[in-house]
Amino acid sequence: MMIAMLLKAKTKKKYKVVVSDLHLGKGRINKDASINVMEDFIADREFEEFVLHYSTGEYENAEVEIILNGDILNNIQVDYRGYVSPVLTEDMSLEKLKEIIEGHPQWFKALRDFAALPGKEITYVVGNHDVEMIWEACQEEFAKAIGAPVRFYNFSYYFDGIHLEHGQQHEIINRLDPKRIYLSEGLKKPILNLPWGSHFVINFVIPLKKERAVIDKVRPLAALCRWGLINDTWWFLKTAVRAVIYFIGTRFSKSLYRTSNLVTTIKILKELHSSYNLDNKARKILKANEDVHTVIFGHTHGAKYRQYGENKEYLNSGTWTESVSLELSSLGKSTGYNYILIDYTKNPDRPRSYLREWRGEWHTDLDTFK
Repeated sequence: MMIAMLLKAKTKKKYKVVVSDLHLGKGRINKDASINVMEDFIADREFEEFVLHYSTGEYENAEVEIILNGDILNNIQVDYRGYVSPVLTEDMSLEKLKEIIEGHPQWFKALRDFAALPGKEITYVVGNHDVEMIWEACQEEFAKAIGAPVRFYNFSYYFDGIHLEHGQQHEIINRLDPKRIYLSEGLKKPILNLPWGSHFVINFVIPLKKERAVIDKVRPLAALCRWGLINDTWWFLKTAVRAVIYFIGTRFSKSLYRTSNLVTTIKILKELHSSYNLDNKARKILKANEDVHTVIFGHTHGAKYRQYGENKEYLNSGTWTESVSLELSSLGKSTGYNYILIDYTKNPDRPRSYLREWRGEWHTDLDTFK
């Protein structure tokens, strides 16, 4: 019994911390000292405190892995030399990544300090807004900025009965083709084979953000359309007509999207019409895999915990960016620093996952960019 107690005392506590959808851009302040209205992430200080919390105190001697579960960076919305391009070579993506790193020194320093400690690791699962992190040069540059090795997963990460992925692969609009990640035929350099949703964001949504900065933060889409029709009628009608023209013009342009067909187009229309969530996808994964007891997604920006059957759980890590809800149950604008804590201390063979919200440290003031 004494031996068992000694072994237990020597066993390190183990945790994994999951965050997603931070959407880091080039920083909140432009080089000319003006405010960057395209920046979605303004919680660098809060993130630094969050990382410090999980590397000190009771976590100082524990094994802690921070899992960055997709859309951590907002690469596709960052301009390349003044132009937001849907054509992305490795060199272009690398240059944009360096600007993101330069724009968020506090954020990267927090991870650098964390990774320098014993027993601390960082894992990165690629999402749809940071799809450019698939490039090897970008992965090397990110690890260089962190000052430590970083494990990268293109689509999903499985460990200890937990299936974790960002979630875009279950959505036809944003799904990356695993068999055709790059396009190179007739090109001087390979480019990323972006899904239709990424092209739509780059070519259509980003110009709209300059007119209505909150446009991509409002949920659900159907409620936004009803609100716009009533309260912003002329602008909404013009935008709706432009969206229809763009959709028709791009969905049947094989030269650009390469995968345009009627079946895919119908699936996209179905997703756009419905209030999309990943609950059913999580349930199917849990049902189809006996060895999976927990599914973790991000992507939808909605923090969530659900139980499906005995000992089966689904969690969504939400977002750290501002959200605007038009649903009565959550009406209004909010920012919640949601994350998931995976705890191995009670049962190392069956870790438990908890949805949490980081409330941070007390401060007498806070910058606002409303």
